[in-house]
Amino acid sequence: MADQEDLKRLKLLIADDSPLNHRLVSISLRGRMVHIDSAYDGMEAFEMYQQNGYDVILMDLNMPKLNGSEAAEMIRKFEADNRPEAHCLIIAMTASDFDDDIQTCLEKGMDAYLGKPFLADKFLQIVSERLKVLS
Repeated sequence: MADQEDLKRLKLLIADDSPLNHRLVSISLRGRMVHIDSAYDGMEAFEMYQQNGYDVILMDLNMPKLNGSEAAEMIRKFEADNRPEAHCLIIAMTASDFDDDIQTCLEKGMDAYLGKPFLADKFLQIVSERLKVLS
C-alpha cells in the first residue's frame, strides 16, 4: 500500500452533483489528502481533468450534463490521445449496488467501485491498492 505521505501528494477531483457529498468527502479526507477539487457534473469533471490532470477522480454515476460513466469514457479517450503515459485512477461512487451498474463502470474505464455512504478508510484502501498495481 502507498504510505500516508504518498497519499497526501495526490490530486483528487470529487465529481458529484451533491454539495453535501463534496463536503462529506472533503471533511472525511481532511489531513489525509491535501489537494481536493470539486466538479458538479460529468462535463465539468472532464474539462477539469483536461486542464489540471488528477491522480484520482471520485466519480458519481448519476450527474447532469454527462453521467459518470460517460465522463470516464471521455477521460480515457483523452488520455489515450493526449497523455498516453497517464492513467488517472477513477473510482465510481454511487448508492447503486447493481451488478450491471458496476460492470458498466468497469467497461467505461473506471478502475474501482465505492458504494455510498462514503467511507474514507475504504476509499484510501482502494487508492493505495490500485496505485500499487498501477506503479
